[in-house]
Amino acid sequence: MAPSSKSEKNDGKSKAYGKHRDHIVKLLVCGKLSGHFPQRRFRKLPPRVCVPLKNIVSEEFLRAGHIFLGFTKCGRYVLSYTSDCGEDDFSFYTYHLYWWEFNLHSRLKQVHHVQLFAGEEIYSDLYLTVCEWPNDTSKIIIFGFNTRSSSSVLMNLMMSDENNRDIYITIASMPPPKPCSQCCPLPSASTIRTGGGECLEHGYVLNSRYQVVYPFPTFQPAFQLKKDQVILLNTSYSLVACGVSLCSGDQDPSPQILYTKRLSSSIACPAPTLSSAPQNSPERRLPPNSPCQQSTQHSQSQAAARAREFAADLFRRAQANGVVGEKEGERRVGPDDRAQSTKDKGHLETQKPALERTSLPQASTSAHSLPSGTPPAHFPPTSPPTSASEATSAEPGYVNYSNLQYRLPQPGASEQGTGQTGGGYEDDKVQLPFTVTDLKGRNLELVNGTYNGRCVSVEQLTLDFEYLINEVIRNDASWASQFCSFSDYDVVILEVCPETNIVMINIGLLLLAFSNSDEEHCRPNTYHSNLRVSWDLNTGVCCTVGVGDLTEVKGQTSGSVWSSYRKTCVNTVMKWLVPESGSRYINRMTNEALHKGSSLQVLADSDRCTWIVL
Repeated sequence: MAPSSKSEKNDGKSKAYGKHRDHIVKLLVCGKLSGHFPQRRFRKLPPRVCVPLKNIVSEEFLRAGHIFLGFTKCGRYVLSYTSDCGEDDFSFYTYHLYWWEFNLHSRLKQVHHVQLFAGEEIYSDLYLTVCEWPNDTSKIIIFGFNTRSSSSVLMNLMMSDENNRDIYITIASMPPPKPCSQCCPLPSASTIRTGGGECLEHGYVLNSRYQVVYPFPTFQPAFQLKKDQVILLNTSYSLVACGVSLCSGDQDPSPQILYTKRLSSSIACPAPTLSSAPQNSPERRLPPNSPCQQSTQHSQSQAAARAREFAADLFRRAQANGVVGEKEGERRVGPDDRAQSTKDKGHLETQKPALERTSLPQASTSAHSLPSGTPPAHFPPTSPPTSASEATSAEPGYVNYSNLQYRLPQPGASEQGTGQTGGGYEDDKVQLPFTVTDLKGRNLELVNGTYNGRCVSVEQLTLDFEYLINEVIRNDASWASQFCSFSDYDVVILEVCPETNIVMINIGLLLLAFSNSDEEHCRPNTYHSNLRVSWDLNTGVCCTVGVGDLTEVKGQTSGSVWSSYRKTCVNTVMKWLVPESGSRYINRMTNEALHKGSSLQVLADSDRCTWIVL
């Protein structure tokens, strides 16, 4: 007798339930292995944890144009922003970011807000990315950039050069979790927790603007914010590690995040790469600080050490100019032949207003000019050093470091020269032009000398790409003798280790070089190659990890070359990728959906399984 239809249905339900149960178990096991549960695997939540936005926000705020971005990492706040461009086509945009305190069974309460990119003339709607560091909950960073897709009349008038893109940065302190007596000294019925008080901890804002050129560097929050309190910024010409921290005062020195270990000697480099010493010199054969080297140094008199260093300096200079080892009849490719065109002069001119650059020493003639009578920074000085301490003060010539502190403005202090970094700093450091203010927009006062109170410390460690490329090619490329000049480059961050402070970068190059099979006076060909370099944020020292072969570029546009190069970088990153733990991740919110003409469906707090339905 055939089974009844009812029994068949029951059997079907039990089989489907068993299959679904197995699927859930597999998802849970996968989550344990990877350390997190992807949101796309759990697309629906029970209605009791889904809150409609219109039920918790007043209608007036929605009419005012608030764009809600998402939850902060702690789950305490929901972020929104507004953009006001005025009533005509010739008005600049102004942006404000708002913090709303979230409770599941009550309405949102606005507790904090800041103006983004204050003082900048923004002439188009920006792509915004709001990020939080893995474990640093004291501040938040907002990254904005514009594109050429806007139909703004003002933008078309001001952006005549399509090879430039403006980048805007704001780093703002987070509001206090509870009302702060310094932020709001007087009791108020308002829910705003940061107001007219004198509180530096919850009331400082850093703003900056710079320009990047084609090929535009990508913003990689997963790597650029991997180290707490530090952001890595690719300015197209340099990689800037910017550290922002708060000094608690009470005679407690400001914490130094970057460049904590200075080089002990120009010869004692962690690796033989990027060293100026000749290939067969004792400095290149012996490991740094080896017992034999130390005993030799102690056995020599100071006069003999000076003489040896002076002779080694002459030999290094001769080698750099292509004199040593030059055979008769060989083609000499010296600094004059390797004229470094890099990025065109127009790009450099448009970069100067946003990022003040100074004359940096170069191994070959380039956009950086060598000051008259000044030896390259990676070489020892021409005259012998006067003391052992002076000999050990050498630092890499391809990096610059600055550390500035800011405090709340003192009564009677002038506004001139306060709250500004970069652009005319007395040590001529290559810096991003940060403006440090309070919530009212007042510039903070630059600390000169000793100060025992609270202050904001802004560190910048800058790696100059063009200088570094010259050094790597000259010392570590097997095709260095064929090299003429490079015309363009693209830098991608491959990995960052926050424990060791090592940054791994890949530098893609378009360059001119001679072929081995061509005759002596033929024209150079266009090649593509890449340089993999590690950068130590503790010492500033770079070490070459690998140099790619020359691949001739035939019939390809620069766009196709860079597209293929970035795909290769993505493949490399995916091979190296190690999932982070459930708590250590970079929280990221964007307005990308708005620029695509749509809206987010939900604001998800996955850690606490809460959704706000838009």
